[in-house]
Amino acid sequence: MANSEIFGKKRADYLKFAGNYAAGTFLDNNIQKSNYTKIALVPTVKTIEAWSKLYKKFNLGENYSNEQYWDDQSKYLSDVTQAKEWLEELFKDRFEITAVGAEILEGVGNRSSENSVQLTEATDLDNNCYYILQGGFPALEAKSNAIKQSKSFAYDRDVFQIDENNMVSFDERNLDLLIMSMVKDYFDREITPQDLNSKLPAFRVCGTFNDYGKPASDGNRLCTIIKTNHKNELTQASDEEQLALLKAGKALPASAGRSAAWQANEKKRLEWLLAGEPATTKN
Repeated sequence: MANSEIFGKKRADYLKFAGNYAAGTFLDNNIQKSNYTKIALVPTVKTIEAWSKLYKKFNLGENYSNEQYWDDQSKYLSDVTQAKEWLEELFKDRFEITAVGAEILEGVGNRSSENSVQLTEATDLDNNCYYILQGGFPALEAKSNAIKQSKSFAYDRDVFQIDENNMVSFDERNLDLLIMSMVKDYFDREITPQDLNSKLPAFRVCGTFNDYGKPASDGNRLCTIIKTNHKNELTQASDEEQLALLKAGKALPASAGRSAAWQANEKKRLEWLLAGEPATTKN
């Protein structure tokens, strides 16, 4: 399947790795119910491996490591309060933010909203899962291409298309299918079209990586919210409990119902947090 290149020239503006658009996946799958105002997103195992290859190829070091990550931790912080407040205003219910996943560029982080994608998971009082997607056009197209080329996902669509008037438009149905694939990729959940309860029509937004729902006719990002009937029923030990185990040299508890890849990413996230300064700010 051919990649979509409608925004390929925009991605080519990123010149650090001679044309390699080094977008990586960053996660926090264990946001505590006590809720922090900001949480640190940490690269997945595959992202660390991919960026390490680029570091070696371009003589920037032996690998991408904690040293580069913690050099400026603010590049990888995500604000969870705006998402919570926006959901509560829209749906007149109480929410907890439960996980955040993002695609961000190496060396750029959250400082280019056009070149980032952010998917936020939240639950209402009935424990239904909601998902907020905000994605810059070039980064969203790149993520769609990556999911399409992976054998792990039954996704073969394109979000963007060029119409008969040579205008770029987006396909809401394909965007929904991409979100479902990203939910599996980021949060290890199987969401089907039958799980969809309702959704907010996608619209263009402006602002920064951490701004939610700021409509703009000329905004360079898409935003939407989908509500599902899927319940967040998997339990997980707190970061404090798991970090204490790591400090004591003990094994982490197995996460029932989670894939090996998800558990590997969670272990890596905890190891990187343990190696650096805490990147959380309490309410």
